[in-house]
Amino acid sequence: MPSNETLTTDYRSTLNLPSTEFPMRADLPKREPDRVAWWREQRVYERRLAANQGNPQWILHDGPPYANGEMHMGHFVNRVLKDVFVKVHLLDGAEAIFVPGWDMHGLPIEFETLRHLGLDFHRIDPLELRAKCRERALHWLDIQRETILRMGVLGDYEHPYRTIDKEFEATIVDTLADLAAARQLYKGLRSTLWCIRDETALAEAEIEYKDRVSPSIYVRFRADDAQRREIAGRMGAPLDAGPLSILIWTTTPWTLPANVAIALKPEAEYGLYRRGDELLLVADALADDVFARAPGPPAERVGGARGTALVGAKVRHPFADRDALVVSADYVELDSGTGAVHTAPGHGADDFDTGVRFGLPILCPVDATGHFTTEAGKYAGEKIFAANEPIIADLRASGALFARSDTSHSYPHCWRCKEPVIFRATAQWFIAMDVNRLRKRIEEKISSVAWYPAWGEHRMQQMIANHPEWCVSRQRTWGTPIPALVCRRCGEAFLDPDVARKVAAVFRERGRDDGNASDLWWTEPVETFLPENVRCPKCHGTAFDKELNIVDIWFESGVTHRAVLRQRGMHWPADLYLEGSDQYRGWFRSNLITAVATSGAPPYKGVVSTGWVVDADGRAMHKSTGNYIGAIDGMSTYGADVLRLWVASVEFTADMRLGDTLLKSIGSVYRNLRNRLRMLLGLIADLELEELVPRERLEPIDRLALARLDDLALRVTSHYKAYRLHDVYLELVEYDTSDLSSFYVDLLKDPMYSGPRTGARRRSAQTALFKILESLCALLAPLLSFTAEEAWQFVPESLRGGRASVFDVKLPRGSERGTAELEQLDLYDTLKSARAVVAASEGPRDFQLAARVYASPKLEPKLRALGDNLREALVVSALELHLDPAAEGPPRIELYQAEGGKCARCWKTLALGSDPLHPALCAPCAAIVRTFDTV
Repeated sequence: MPSNETLTTDYRSTLNLPSTEFPMRADLPKREPDRVAWWREQRVYERRLAANQGNPQWILHDGPPYANGEMHMGHFVNRVLKDVFVKVHLLDGAEAIFVPGWDMHGLPIEFETLRHLGLDFHRIDPLELRAKCRERALHWLDIQRETILRMGVLGDYEHPYRTIDKEFEATIVDTLADLAAARQLYKGLRSTLWCIRDETALAEAEIEYKDRVSPSIYVRFRADDAQRREIAGRMGAPLDAGPLSILIWTTTPWTLPANVAIALKPEAEYGLYRRGDELLLVADALADDVFARAPGPPAERVGGARGTALVGAKVRHPFADRDALVVSADYVELDSGTGAVHTAPGHGADDFDTGVRFGLPILCPVDATGHFTTEAGKYAGEKIFAANEPIIADLRASGALFARSDTSHSYPHCWRCKEPVIFRATAQWFIAMDVNRLRKRIEEKISSVAWYPAWGEHRMQQMIANHPEWCVSRQRTWGTPIPALVCRRCGEAFLDPDVARKVAAVFRERGRDDGNASDLWWTEPVETFLPENVRCPKCHGTAFDKELNIVDIWFESGVTHRAVLRQRGMHWPADLYLEGSDQYRGWFRSNLITAVATSGAPPYKGVVSTGWVVDADGRAMHKSTGNYIGAIDGMSTYGADVLRLWVASVEFTADMRLGDTLLKSIGSVYRNLRNRLRMLLGLIADLELEELVPRERLEPIDRLALARLDDLALRVTSHYKAYRLHDVYLELVEYDTSDLSSFYVDLLKDPMYSGPRTGARRRSAQTALFKILESLCALLAPLLSFTAEEAWQFVPESLRGGRASVFDVKLPRGSERGTAELEQLDLYDTLKSARAVVAASEGPRDFQLAARVYASPKLEPKLRALGDNLREALVVSALELHLDPAAEGPPRIELYQAEGGKCARCWKTLALGSDPLHPALCAPCAAIVRTFDTV
């Protein structure tokens, strides 16, 4: 088409050039906050939710973030994905209630509060600390809520769920009551993961593994004379003079003060090896490796036996005045060490189970802070990890040390403070995974859930199969109490279901509306919570104290399905849970366990897991490395919509790379989409509602364009609902570039620009363009919410039909691909391919050309029915259509120089001079210009 500079003023004024005030420059960081405010003022979400009321619900249940800091790009991905899928169903007519939530209890908030205020956990009054934690959590909730709203999300953010609310705390306690009534909850002594910095027990979900360098030592457990004779006899060895030792290997020397046994693999072969003047017992499979670690004479095997034959034998502890019993355990491996495992039931889960099985004493000479107690003898008062070297030095001095080196290995660390954790035998509250077939019942239900990606099902099966007894008690202050009683007569701790339900009722009746009803457990006398006739189950005593453990925050968030879905009238189970892939061992799992335990079914129909946001080189983002991007910083630099488009451009189920170069590329894609919306707005600017043409009366090419639009809508909505957001991105970008930019909008420039302004051909095209714009705005709204809304506000008011927001528009569902639709799409694709042939031709281009089209008997009638639309589609000045009886497949096109001159208005090559007043114009253009001459 001619540019403004090549036309006279008179001819330019006669063209129907696009006109819109929709700005080409997005300026997202400046404009988006105003749009957020407008959505809130207009109550856009609430209005659409009300319009959908009575329709089927679709519920995405929100996993609560911790209210303890600024939000990063991982949070951005999480929030945007949830927002996209909620909006899709909202626009599709579902009652898509989205209630955001916050996890406001637990160590993440307590730790941040103590650090921020410079407080000492050991010196502050518990109620004072709880008040300050509540204040701090509410502070961060407000900051995070504003950050999330800035991302362009919709939902009931005025009424979020908070784990500090009295109804939520009461529901936590009710759930504990139900578990206790089912004997699913018990208190017992177990070797539990313990953080010595935070001074509390931990659950497996609170552990992360990092490499740690530890001393690797091989230690002699020597036998006295009687023990030597027994072991040698069992192994068929001669009773020669010289010491006999069982050789163990450990990377935790600090646990040796708690050793009471040595575990052997039952069916493994063990040898008694003479090496110089001593006898050493090791597994045959590891003997060569063991003896290579310390200089000495060659080793000679003088006897042997299976592990089971040695059970019950004893040797002396290397420095404590007691024996170590030989036991058997299937978990003993023969890939490293000596095949003889140092066993301290107070400091290991497997060790503890072995200790229970063999009736071993459970020694735990370590206090809550990680210091040895008096039970550790000479090491009392020392920090356990610092004691490694003194213990090794003492072993060396006594001759018990066989070999020593350092090893790097994966070691459990606390996910909050990042410090190494230990196993420590303490009395804790546990959910029994194998009582009432709970583990098996959960495993049987996992396959009923739709997992995205599909490997999530196997991951969850593993998580449940390997789940230990769930430790749900914590020795901290900031949380919901476990309402257990301690008998003053016998010291028995127990959780009575009736007491727990009374506690929940008190929380509901007397708790403050602004949170912390559970303070009542600290402030009120125990009698407040006692129903009639409560007695100690052990001694039948009637005088009690309150236990002051709090519940694990994973348990708190693990009952959100009950505290939110059921309490707020949303259907149960939820349609979808969506969180990071670490939540298979966290929130996904905790919700699954509590739901099956209390309701017999999973709390979700589907689960989507996401990867991690990493930098452009694939490295984890950290502030200390300088590659960190906060959510607010990212939006201030690029705008939320560019970042939202980036979320769709990556495969979010895997790790997602993020960096300036990538975002610049995404910015280019965004600008193309924005410019297409601007072009569509400009082309329909003068269209009124009453001028829309019924679909059956549209020009054939316009009906084909709408068939392609229907197919796009079908594909995109299907991808949205299958959580294939990357496929949505690809479809929309492909449609923009291949269908609109290079084909349909391109071919319409002639009839739209140079045809009669109110002519039937132009109104037909405008009708199709409006339908495309309307559908694109709706299809883009879940993803590019700001831009879709901005574009919708520039649609002529009559065409909006009272739909004040793009979120009042109905999501186009498209058409199923029946025979008629497939035929239309085939013809549309044929025209696109034919246009591509013309566009790729060398020499004369477009309107300088004429075309001869040769079509098969099957195709020729379809092309002839297009009339002049066929010429428009090829963007040529003249066209002849011929039947080729022998042809099959796509049409054959011959291009040649069109006859005539170049019209100064429409640029087509046609006969000129029919109008003496406008000799440079073709006849159709001259006729249009004459209407302007008479005005």
